[in-house]
Amino acid sequence: MSTLGRLCSLPVLFCFAVLAGACQSEPSSPPDAAAQDVRTYGASVDTAAARAAAEVAAKPSRLADTTVTVQGRISTVCQKKGCWLALDTGTAMPIRVLVPRTDDGYEFTVPTTLAGEATVTGTLRTVELDSATQNHLAEDGAASARAREVQIAATGIRVVPGA
Repeated sequence: MSTLGRLCSLPVLFCFAVLAGACQSEPSSPPDAAAQDVRTYGASVDTAAARAAAEVAAKPSRLADTTVTVQGRISTVCQKKGCWLALDTGTAMPIRVLVPRTDDGYEFTVPTTLAGEATVTGTLRTVELDSATQNHLAEDGAASARAREVQIAATGIRVVPGA
């Protein structure tokens, strides 16, 4: 083949290469946007062992003073400091998740606008609240705090916003 013939075939090869590249398939699925938005506060949380908040709230005495991992929708967050949140249980009594205190404040806090599905690890307990604590929680944004409630002293909170 002459030099002229080879030069004329270069544009044909170039077009073939461009078309072949354009026919490549898109990635099979884009990365999950929700997974990219996952936030963790405090220690990491293993979601594999999570129990539903409604299940735990139904019989909290079975798990009293043990480390549990509980999953539920966030219903309320402390509007002053983000030092607690409540998990919806499908009943009138949510599970309150408390952030551990330190000498200087809190080990961690959550945004006051936090919403979504939370998985929480911590120590479960049922506590009696005096009227001063009930009033304090109401000032922080809690819907009518009850005299007795289920609480988790959280070591870690994992949240999928908008889930």
